[in-house]
Amino acid sequence: MSYYAFISGLPDLIFDEHKKVYTTREFKDELKTLLSWRNKRVVNKLFLKYDNENLLSYLKCGEENMTFNDLANYPQEAIIDMVDSVKDEDRKWNNKYPNYLHIFIQDYLEHEETPKIFWEDHLSTLYYNYLLNKTSNRFLKAWSELNMNIRNVLTALSARRESIEYDYLIVGDNEVATLLRTSQNPGHTLMEFIDYYESIREIDEISDLLQKEQRIDLFLWEWIDECTFFHYFDVEKIMGYLFKLQIIERWRLLDNERGGEIFRNIVNNLKDSVKLYKNFETTKR
Repeated sequence: MSYYAFISGLPDLIFDEHKKVYTTREFKDELKTLLSWRNKRVVNKLFLKYDNENLLSYLKCGEENMTFNDLANYPQEAIIDMVDSVKDEDRKWNNKYPNYLHIFIQDYLEHEETPKIFWEDHLSTLYYNYLLNKTSNRFLKAWSELNMNIRNVLTALSARRESIEYDYLIVGDNEVATLLRTSQNPGHTLMEFIDYYESIREIDEISDLLQKEQRIDLFLWEWIDECTFFHYFDVEKIMGYLFKLQIIERWRLLDNERGGEIFRNIVNNLKDSVKLYKNFETTKR
């Protein structure tokens, strides 16, 4: 389906200009009445990441103290209903909710004491697998795998530099994730699986944390440009624009102190997270 008029009227986005042209919320509201039913289902999968955040917040903080992001697909009442349906063994899971959320809630309720660092990663694994296996849109599948691979490779490179065991930190179940979990020296082999491995390795060598974050986003931005070059007025172009909006919006809201804090937390939690994962796997047995 062509969205010529809508896409032609969109303002240009420039990577290093963080001025407000659209908010993600405004863009999502426009798409509600624009997209076909089939394309709306595809784009809604992108917003499930906000449902993931809401679910985690509810499970950790309860209804009164949870943080709710209304960019999500489902209202707060639906999040509560999901959890209640899993708690009540006599209730059936509502199939309008993705099944990976059902799996996650079950795991969480069985192991509530496992700290937050694990649950974020576990939910990421389920979400990435869902995107890769439950959509036929090639652009969305490629975008999901790209983000998962970047996250996993950077995690592995950082952990190896600090001599930290990292197989429990890898998310997803694709070939790259499997290789990172099982190989002692995956670098050379990874070059056969992902042609951008060297670019990720160069990003990893950047010592300034905010500059590293910016280089990751620039890499993603250029990937979007390349992969949507021949998608002139279709849903792939719209998804690419949405991803760029999210990048600009994040940098517009992200100050230096917060950016540094994000990366310091990642580094400081590496050793603890490995120990926590092993403890969780032991309890499962």
